Amino acid sequence: MIYPVHHIKYVTVVTLIASILFVTTNISMADVSDPTRREGRETKAVNLEECIKAAIENNLQIAAARKGLGTAEADRIKASFLLPSNPILNSGVGSRNSPASRDTDYAFSLSQEFQVYGQRGKRIKVSNKKIERVEFEIADVERNVIAKVKTGFYEVLTAREILSLRENVNSIFERLWDATRERYNAGAIETLELNSIKIGYGQARQQLLVAKNNYKNRLLSLKLLLGKPGDEVLNIEGKLYSEKLLISMEDLLASAYRNRPDLKAIEIEKERASQEISLRKVETIPNPSVSGFFSREEGDNVIVGGKVSVSIPLWDRKQPELKRAKTARDQADINIKYKQLEIQKEVETAYQTFMAAKEGIAIYADEIIPQVDESLSLNEISYQDGNTSFIEFLTMQKNLLETRATYINTLIDYNKAIINIETVSGERLISNDR
Repeated sequence: MIYPVHHIKYVTVVTLIASILFVTTNISMADVSDPTRREGRETKAVNLEECIKAAIENNLQIAAARKGLGTAEADRIKASFLLPSNPILNSGVGSRNSPASRDTDYAFSLSQEFQVYGQRGKRIKVSNKKIERVEFEIADVERNVIAKVKTGFYEVLTAREILSLRENVNSIFERLWDATRERYNAGAIETLELNSIKIGYGQARQQLLVAKNNYKNRLLSLKLLLGKPGDEVLNIEGKLYSEKLLISMEDLLASAYRNRPDLKAIEIEKERASQEISLRKVETIPNPSVSGFFSREEGDNVIVGGKVSVSIPLWDRKQPELKRAKTARDQADINIKYKQLEIQKEVETAYQTFMAAKEGIAIYADEIIPQVDESLSLNEISYQDGNTSFIEFLTMQKNLLETRATYINTLIDYNKAIINIETVSGERLISNDR
């Protein structure tokens, strides 16, 4: 086949561009450069494990939850006092007049309440359980924040990959547009072909703008989770997980019942309420107060003595406190059963979502993507041999690139499903330092 000179020149240009397409669409996630590097602001890259550590140290939601531990620790300080109250000092002065003299009398007394029947030990146990419950509540906040950090981290990786893909597509369409205008001005192609390239170029620029905005928003959201200012440069490194995991719903459910901190917090609350019931029962027997006194009367008369006083539990026998403790225990028992049902539903839903995502990623990884890579090369060869028109060539390239973009989104869905499984089960499935 004999080509005109201008057509040979154009085929060379398109061949170069198609080669670029083939190379750029086979870039791995680990090799995609961060836009901050292109802007000359290269910083030390951080991985997922480092991001999680930063979130635990700086996240405001976690910091607020930890403040609740101070209240629980204050209760334990109070419960640890050897004596339940401060001593009471009483004093009095008076004067008496008699026909012979005028005398001044004065008296002092000091009293102290003492705990009996192991009340101090029971109070310490109750306060320790409260601290343990708050610690699990903090762990539950951390669990949800970590899930958000993981999701945000992988969304940034995905957005960066999509941005790199759109930049390459836009660059290719820009070169195609320049080459097509030259051919159109030379009379080698019709207006329809020129318009097709112009439309494709416009779409590529619009998709690039969307990709840039999406990347910036994802990065800003991740910075917020990490407790970093919005203007701080953040360069992350990592890759999406694509290997197939073998897990069973029964194992996940057992792990959730064993590890979920929100369930543990309710179980500890039930234990705390049960120990409070024991405390309130012994409090129905009043603590005695022991006091000593000293008084001086009628000049040289001095009286020294002591006494023990105990309130009579006639009306107040700690009925309200005991009822509140029993209600808290019964409420915790109901909440445990409800939480277990909730966890079961969450695990089942997460498992079904994971299995669907796993099947989807398997289809792409095993059947579609290898064919896409092969088709990119074959489409280039077909156009060079003159078996495919220019518009057919361009349409095929675009469809293949969109398929790769869809694969990237399928990959993030699979990773989100894994994150959800880890969050609802408390089971680590993949390492965070990849």
